[in-house]
Amino acid sequence: MRLRHIEVFHAVYTSASISNAAKVLNVSQPSVSKVLKHAEDQLGYQLFERVKGKLVPTREAHRLHSEVAKVYTHLHSLKRLSENLGHASGGVIRVAVTPALGLNIVPVAVASFLENHSGTRFDLETLHLSEVLASLNEGKTDVGIVFDPPTYPNIRDYELGQGEFVCLAPMSAPLPGGEEMSLSDIEGEDFIKLNGRGPLGQLLTQQIGASGVQFNTVANVETYHMAKALVELGAGVSIVDEVTARSSSETSVQIRRIRPAAKFKIKALTLESEPISLECQDFIAHSRTVISDFISRPF
Repeated sequence: MRLRHIEVFHAVYTSASISNAAKVLNVSQPSVSKVLKHAEDQLGYQLFERVKGKLVPTREAHRLHSEVAKVYTHLHSLKRLSENLGHASGGVIRVAVTPALGLNIVPVAVASFLENHSGTRFDLETLHLSEVLASLNEGKTDVGIVFDPPTYPNIRDYELGQGEFVCLAPMSAPLPGGEEMSLSDIEGEDFIKLNGRGPLGQLLTQQIGASGVQFNTVANVETYHMAKALVELGAGVSIVDEVTARSSSETSVQIRRIRPAAKFKIKALTLESEPISLECQDFIAHSRTVISDFISRPF
C-alpha cells in the first residue's frame, strides 16, 4: 500500500463512510472512492462492503487495520515533529513535567527564573513519564523534568536533586514521636497505595516487599496528591515522595521520614542528538538550585 492508500483507508475505516472520510481529509468524495478502489485493485481483495446501505469493513480490512494503525501513528508523529521543528524559536523554553513536580517545584523555578530573564517565555505541559519521552522525541518539548527515570536511547539526563519517601498519616493516627519511623510502625493500618506503573511506584513497591510488612490496602491510586488528599480526609496512611508531602504550605497530616530510607532522583531530560539553547541550560541549572532549597526545608 502506498502512503496515500494508508491515509484514505484509515480515514474510511475510522469514520465508517466515504463522506466522513472526505471531510476528515478535506478532499472530495469521488477522490476518496478513487484512491480506495486503487488500493483494493493493488491488493487484490475488497476492503469494504455495502451492507444495508452502510460501509462495513471486510475481515481482511480488520486484520490490515491493526498494522495500518501503527504506521499511521508513526506518520502522525512525524508530522507533529516536522511542524514543531518549524515552530521552535529562540527565547522560548518548552517544558514537560510530571504532575507532582508541576504543582510547586517547577512553578517556583519558572517564576524565579523569569525575574532575571525577562525576555524568556515558557510553554509548560504536565505529562506522565511516557508522554514526556514522546514529547521530547517529537520535538514538542525542550526539557522534561521527572522522577527517577530509567536510561533511554537518545535521552540525556541531568540530575537536579534527590529526595526520599515519607509516611503521611492523619493527625489522629498513633505514630511514634520524633521525625523518623519504620514501616513496621504502621503495619496493619489502613493503607493507601501508589500503583507500581511509574518509577516511584515501582521503587516503593520494592521497598515494601523487601520489608515484609503487611498493610490493609483500602485504595490504590495513581497520583501522589490523591494519596495525600485521602490521608487528609482520614481514609488511612500512605507513603509518598517528599515533594508531594511538602507541596502545600498548610497540611493537616503527620509527616515522618522512613528508615531505612528509600531515595529517588529528580532529573531533567533532553534529546542527546539535539543541542539545547543557553537559556535552557541556564534553566536546568536554576532548577537544580530551586530543588535543593525546596528539599532542604523542614517539614
